[in-house]
Amino acid sequence: MKHSKPVSRRTRRTIARDLTLGLTLMTALVFSAFGAFYQVYYTNREAKNLESEAADIADEFAEVLARPLWNLDVDTVKQIAKAYLSSDFLSAVRIETNLEAYFDTIPEQPQKERWIHLKRDIVSGDEHIGTTELLFSRERIQAIQKRSLISILATIFLVTLVIGLGTHLLMKRMVAKPLDRLIAGIRTIAAGDYQLALPLEKQSDINTIISEINIMAREIDRRETDLKKLRETLKNIVDSMPSVLVGVDPEGRVTQWNREAQKHSGIDAEHALGCHVGDVYPFLAEAMGWVKQAIAERRPLKESKVTTRSKGDVRYSDITVYPLDSGSTGGAVIRVDDVTERVRIEEMMVQSEKMLSVGGLAAGMAHEINNPLAGIMQNIQVMQNRLSSDLPKNHEVAERCGVTMPAIQAYMQGRSMPQMMAMIMESGKRAAKIVENMLSFSRKSEAVTTSCDLTQLLDATVELAENDYDLKKKYDFRKIEIVREYDSKVPKVSCEASKIQQVFLNILSNGAQAMAENPGQTAPHLVLRVKMDDGQACVEIEDNGPGMDAAVRKRIFEPFFTTKSVGVGTGLGLSVSYFIITENHGGTMNVFSTPGAGTRFVIHLPVENTANENLTEQSLPPTTT
Repeated sequence: MKHSKPVSRRTRRTIARDLTLGLTLMTALVFSAFGAFYQVYYTNREAKNLESEAADIADEFAEVLARPLWNLDVDTVKQIAKAYLSSDFLSAVRIETNLEAYFDTIPEQPQKERWIHLKRDIVSGDEHIGTTELLFSRERIQAIQKRSLISILATIFLVTLVIGLGTHLLMKRMVAKPLDRLIAGIRTIAAGDYQLALPLEKQSDINTIISEINIMAREIDRRETDLKKLRETLKNIVDSMPSVLVGVDPEGRVTQWNREAQKHSGIDAEHALGCHVGDVYPFLAEAMGWVKQAIAERRPLKESKVTTRSKGDVRYSDITVYPLDSGSTGGAVIRVDDVTERVRIEEMMVQSEKMLSVGGLAAGMAHEINNPLAGIMQNIQVMQNRLSSDLPKNHEVAERCGVTMPAIQAYMQGRSMPQMMAMIMESGKRAAKIVENMLSFSRKSEAVTTSCDLTQLLDATVELAENDYDLKKKYDFRKIEIVREYDSKVPKVSCEASKIQQVFLNILSNGAQAMAENPGQTAPHLVLRVKMDDGQACVEIEDNGPGMDAAVRKRIFEPFFTTKSVGVGTGLGLSVSYFIITENHGGTMNVFSTPGAGTRFVIHLPVENTANENLTEQSLPPTTT
């Protein structure tokens, strides 16, 4: 049973934490507002007191200077000014009379933000004798503001800390601990212990929740027991199957997952159930189309030899979809059978016979290998260039030899040399094409179907066979007369060209060997027919060899059955050919033969490939006559 993971303690929000944070924040805001108000009030009050003190000093300073200025006692005036300036509060002084300035330390434009600027008249009796200006520093106000702010912040911090810690301890005791015990009990129930009864707490509202949870746990325990019995029964049934069995609903969600499915996908049933089949088993992502088709048509569907790649290795599987009864919840059961080993054995058999065929062709291409062939074609091309009148170098060399290029070309034309060189080049290209066809035929190919013209494919196989000279049997395919009876209206078929070509070559080689072993009065010949027969493409290959009796004819398609001597054949050629036609291409292959009257192979192929369609019955060995 799936359960959600608990929320991390570092990220989750709790009631106790939210209440603690809320109360602490509210306390901090209230004290911050009060502190701000007090800071403004206290600062303004101290500023007014400072300005009043500055005014008193200015009045006193003007009064003290009256007598020395009246007596023109400059030294005394300066001493008085210096005495007042020794204070940190008074920063600058200017003393002026009607005649001159005795003392001046005030800047031209004092900043109001930094200074208190006061001006006083100096009077002796009723007579005005001068003026004085004083600048008082505001640094004392700034110091007062700083001390006040620090005190307020410290008070707010301490009060908030005390309230926060107290609230935290209170909430932890009254709220957090009961909820933690409740959560721990719920997690125990969620883990599968449905018989657990959660104890009641002191708070009535929490007890209501606990009672409902206990009732729910008992009900879940009862239902879980019933479901477990049913699940075990179904699991024993599906796990006993050797195939992968996956049950899906119409939307593709997994409803059943057997042991083989777990083995192939690496995902157990607990994690697979409820997930989309394409997410837990990507190999079956395309199977949903078949599931919907099977449900709609109410019949099983089968896909044979479905390929997939795993770590570079090609795997083959047969997939069968069985729709569920419409009276149930719907959906289908997907069965997957791994047939990789069977397919690989089949491919090995096909490739083995193909290699035997290529071995027979080796003598025919002994002197047609690529390196000397490339040298011949390259030198012919160089000779053609050396005899061309388009190159100035050719004219220069010809004149040094006492001839002209037109004369050389006239001679060459008279002796048909250009035609000979062109013939050599054409023959070289043809030989290169032969080598290319034979090498491409011998390579192992993937199962890729293409649209092919059977007449062209049959003629290409004949060209391959014409280069086959068997050193043991001493037969030469080029000495066999070929009769072609092709119907031009036969449509193309979808097939694996290399495998169909292998079938044709096996039949042609067997016929050539049979005719070479029993030379008669009639020259050996083969009749090739391509026509339509009962809506299918029909290929017939008939020879005039010795034929075969009924006993041999009945076993001709059996693996490893051969009438040849040891070392000449493996007995796999015709059995592999039969498998290629019937299993890989959904066709039929029959043989008709009578001793002394030759042999005729008849192959029927569907116009459109049906190798991947579900065959309700497997092809049976043909009836031969």
